[in-house]
Amino acid sequence: MQASDLKAAKEFAQMFGAKCIIYGPPGVGKTPIINSAPRPVLLATEPGLLSMRNSNVPTWVAPTKAKIDEFMKWFEHSAETKNFDTLAIDSISQMCNIALDESTSKHGLAQYGDMADYVMPYFQRLYYMKEKHMYLVAKEDLTSDGKRRPAFPGQQLNGSNGVSHLYDCILRVARVPIPNVGETIAFQCNGSYDVIARNRTGTLADFEPIDFSALVKKVMN
Repeated sequence: MQASDLKAAKEFAQMFGAKCIIYGPPGVGKTPIINSAPRPVLLATEPGLLSMRNSNVPTWVAPTKAKIDEFMKWFEHSAETKNFDTLAIDSISQMCNIALDESTSKHGLAQYGDMADYVMPYFQRLYYMKEKHMYLVAKEDLTSDGKRRPAFPGQQLNGSNGVSHLYDCILRVARVPIPNVGETIAFQCNGSYDVIARNRTGTLADFEPIDFSALVKKVMN
């Protein structure tokens, strides 16, 4: 290499896009927020899309590993995906459950290992995918000390090398009281005593409006 091959660090940061895990309690609108994403495409692993009944977001329904694999092969390799800036998956928690249910191992621990071996390569490749934003929906769970967090089955995906550790933004969607605004549904972008949340960018406020395109602009600038 030569010194002329070096680039400003910000060029690499902007190259990879906003990589976000979105979680929260049922009924707060995690899925419809996808409509606000920049040119989204949706991989739907959850049964039923009633909250998207008025949406025109291009969607692939994937209730099995085979259907997930078919979509991911297309998304990772087809030139057609240049038409999309954001991949939304609803939900990655259900994606894990599908892999767990389809494991051929007979013992519980081995089944969880099979599940982790299936989903983690996908999550890692999506994180490092260039010029794509990720809006990955997860269900909500509680830690043993009562903190709200994204829900993944087993221990491997929740550990220090798990899914949440990998992604830059862990955002909780919930109804929260905002000073001078009142109670509203918002992205919680930083952690608190009872919520696991993170934004490595440093550009987001503690709470942001539920407009993913606006959030992406703040993350990328």
